[in-house]
Amino acid sequence: MLRNRIAAAFAICVTGMLCLLSGCSSGDTYSVVAGNVIYCLDGEEESLESEAFSDAGGNPDKSIADCLALIEAGPSKRGHKKLLVDNVAIQNYNVENGNVTIDFSKEYLEMERPREVLARAGIVRSLMQIQGVVGVSFTVNGAPIRDSKGQEIGAMTSDTFIENAGRQLNTYSHSSINLYYASEDGKHLKKESRSIYYSSSKLLEWAVVERLILGPKAKGSRLAIPSNVQILSVSTSEGICYVNLDSAFQANILTVSSEVTLYSIVNSLVEDCNVSAVQFSINGESDVEFDEGLSLKKPFEADMSLVID
Repeated sequence: MLRNRIAAAFAICVTGMLCLLSGCSSGDTYSVVAGNVIYCLDGEEESLESEAFSDAGGNPDKSIADCLALIEAGPSKRGHKKLLVDNVAIQNYNVENGNVTIDFSKEYLEMERPREVLARAGIVRSLMQIQGVVGVSFTVNGAPIRDSKGQEIGAMTSDTFIENAGRQLNTYSHSSINLYYASEDGKHLKKESRSIYYSSSKLLEWAVVERLILGPKAKGSRLAIPSNVQILSVSTSEGICYVNLDSAFQANILTVSSEVTLYSIVNSLVEDCNVSAVQFSINGESDVEFDEGLSLKKPFEADMSLVID
């Protein structure tokens, strides 16, 4: 049984840590790999915390078992809480070509969404520190977990939970969104569905524009917005989303139509963020022309006529 396997690994792990603390030396004793931690929750269950993880580093399968055992057992520091609620069990796991698939009991699907996202982030980030692990997938009773739109979430890495600037997120929001990128000919828009995680300190509107600037993942689409564009501010009031970009946006150096660039943002925000229109500004000024006399003075509503399959 997996529980016995994990329990045994946990007992060995605890013994090893006790030996470390007492100064004993043994061939079975763990040595600390610098930087390895196990993630857990803070006392309010609103963000991730971490505790040191002693890992020999020589046997990935054993390291994975130890890591999962500690996650199930819960943190040792007062004020920290377990990633998983008590009735959620890790039923099994397997490793294939560095990809770890963890199977949970059905109670996993009953976790509240914010807690589930944090738990997933903590488990993935814990396991990705282990040498040889290249990705982590979750299943429940053998079925892959899915996002709110029914799409399989698939393999995750530490990068899944990192902001574009490289800072790891400790508080997350999750959303399933539709992004509109330029078609290969630059004359139309193509939809790409995504399941994203983003900093809880930012609006979803910011995250949407951010990912449009980063570019598509699907074949047959390309950037509609220059990758050097900087977001200066994003806010929403009374159904209008106000997007303030720097002058790199106005330069419009891409070989796509002006309408494709603008409606890449407008269509994505209107569909994903419960807004009715988008008001653009360049360096804080909206009474400017974008390209070929196209004024940004008034808000833009969505135009789905540009979208092709």
